Amino acid sequence: MTALALQTRTIPSFAAASAAASCLTETRSPLAMLGTISRFDRNATVFSEGDDAAYSYKVISGAVRLSKIMSDGRRQIAEFALPGDFFGIDWLDEYALTAETLSDVTVVRFGRGRLAQLGDENREARAEIFSTLRHDLWAAQNHLVILGRQSALERVASFLVQLLDRDKNSDKTNIKLPMTRLDIADYLGLTIETVCRMLAKLKQKGIIGIPNRHAITVRSLAALRRAAQPEQ
Repeated sequence: MTALALQTRTIPSFAAASAAASCLTETRSPLAMLGTISRFDRNATVFSEGDDAAYSYKVISGAVRLSKIMSDGRRQIAEFALPGDFFGIDWLDEYALTAETLSDVTVVRFGRGRLAQLGDENREARAEIFSTLRHDLWAAQNHLVILGRQSALERVASFLVQLLDRDKNSDKTNIKLPMTRLDIADYLGLTIETVCRMLAKLKQKGIIGIPNRHAITVRSLAALRRAAQPEQ
């Protein structure tokens, strides 16, 4: 590990986990209730590319950036892990990406051997693992489409729609942006200037509002979804 969690508390049993995590709704899953709760400060490194893949994580609160530095020094962000998401489930011996916190983060941590054991012993845990892997595959395929086939405006609109759809507590009118404009650019394969221009364009069209740098107000969800679709 390249950074230490602020607080780590092992949950010894299913019953103890239920009591300890009663205020954390995301810890109600079969996996989360049998893990270890850890907390990281903003801008901490959870693990780095090349580290031994000893643990997997589920985000309870906050957001995590998963990225890779290319040979020419450029950064490519592969994914943002938000509340309810797993990350670090890597079947290789080493992590392929670097995980860094975008805010103060609470996670549930699972030892690699423990996760494999839970998958073998617990049907609900196994179903949750397979669901996570299916989502990861879908997200990777969708990311390739965004990078390879969409215009700059379509990429930014698609990104906002994805954030909206991933937020289970969203009222479909407000989007939280824990990441910076540069993070968004490195995820979408754009420059930060282009991301800012496309957000301004969506605002000018009356599709979104930008009350501050970490929030988007959706004024027309239908129009935002149309903007995310390839032009005919």
